Amino acid sequence: MARRPGAQRLTWNPELQFPFESGWSLFQKIKILNNLRDHELVDLIAREPVPLRKRRLRDCADSRWIDFDRFSELLEVPATELKNGFWDQLGIAVERPPEYELRHCKMCWTMHRYHCVLFDLAWLTRCPWHGFSVDTPDGMLIATAGTIDARGEPPAVPFDDLLSIIRMGRPNRNRMIGCVLEYLEWWRSVQAAVPEADALLSSLVSTAHMTKRRPEAFRWQAGFAHARAPMRYNSWILEDVAPVNCRYARVTDAGRSSGALNDNYSIRDGIGCCYRAIRRHIFRRYVRRHRACLRGLAKLSRDECLSLSADGICATCLAYAVWRMSIEQIIVAEGLFVPRRTSYEIRLTEPSASSPSDDRARLSFTYMQFFGIWSAIVDRTPGGWFTVGMQETISSPQILFTRDTSQPADAPLRTIHCIYPEGEGMATKAGRPCKAPWTLRPTENACVLRSQAWLNSIKLPLPKTMFELYGESGPGAVETIKRLWL
Repeated sequence: MARRPGAQRLTWNPELQFPFESGWSLFQKIKILNNLRDHELVDLIAREPVPLRKRRLRDCADSRWIDFDRFSELLEVPATELKNGFWDQLGIAVERPPEYELRHCKMCWTMHRYHCVLFDLAWLTRCPWHGFSVDTPDGMLIATAGTIDARGEPPAVPFDDLLSIIRMGRPNRNRMIGCVLEYLEWWRSVQAAVPEADALLSSLVSTAHMTKRRPEAFRWQAGFAHARAPMRYNSWILEDVAPVNCRYARVTDAGRSSGALNDNYSIRDGIGCCYRAIRRHIFRRYVRRHRACLRGLAKLSRDECLSLSADGICATCLAYAVWRMSIEQIIVAEGLFVPRRTSYEIRLTEPSASSPSDDRARLSFTYMQFFGIWSAIVDRTPGGWFTVGMQETISSPQILFTRDTSQPADAPLRTIHCIYPEGEGMATKAGRPCKAPWTLRPTENACVLRSQAWLNSIKLPLPKTMFELYGESGPGAVETIKRLWL
């Protein structure tokens, strides 16, 4: 396929381009002014003939296909100004899902039809220049808002009034440049201070929506990045984020062949002795001060443990119980307090079940796992309710980690970079003494499984809605009726 010769000059007004304007916004203006389609613009500026991939022109993280020298000649704009609209040209590996929504500030869009590369970052909830929050009518909005047509493509963004765009004064331009350069300078200092920062702290350079990510992970990354590369006082970067103090651990993993060694550990063998030492350390350092709460937990039955109020639990003791139950394979909480004279198997945490780790790496991840569980419980407690998924806790580490990409895949020793919440900070956040530990939810204070005979013994007639619910659900809904009735 021969390359299209193309035009020597495209219609363009330099006043329509603003500092650090995203490539997507720039492409939209060029297409409108020159009446070009997507494939025609791609043919003009591509290094070599490339297939027209869906959403190529809206992907501001990959500009390898663009010939910036030719692009600069067509617009008569310096190539450096054009490169500022793409993340990879700025030296940042942005994490982005295949489908993500471009966001914009309504004020910037209305006045200047301006979309900055920073606007797509998921943590950015307000415009750095106008300060409007995402919850306000003038806050961050979806730039491609509208219905999606049958082909799955977002509707084109109108640029009918390009000639009437308000010119941006020099003070506003300088302020805009200063905000972007502040973020870029801070992130480069983070990259220099944190190994594998692009992967370990991926939420800070991610366009994935926050609801699709672990919310506590983002606060961990923000706290760790700020500790390693502090921002200036009153900086706009991460101003709406409540960071969590975290520690860094570098784990060396020699790995093991799957099935070559016995992966089952006993509480009384050498690895079990190391685990018991870790357990004693965590108890003496963080749980001993909550012994009264731990004794209260021991008195609760299984049904009562299922009826706890999230605002009335001891988060430290609950984290300790969940951590031990996941490792020692205990089904009910009573098993933690029953003396066990015989040996039993334990299951340590490891980075990935598909790539078995050595004993030292597993012990390190088992230790850090406690702080991840602790942080998840403390952060979710004020919500009124939460669910502890034991299977999820066992199968996947509750910490953040990434492997060293500079090492070859077949390296005998693999380096793993990890961050996990700091224990002292978690102890302060969890609080002591506990206000009202182990408070039961009033609607399920006497929650026990009843029989059909119990339901028939109720003298008072059931409310009509409950009767209808029972009739639709069948005899198996006795427990549901009981909870609604109480």
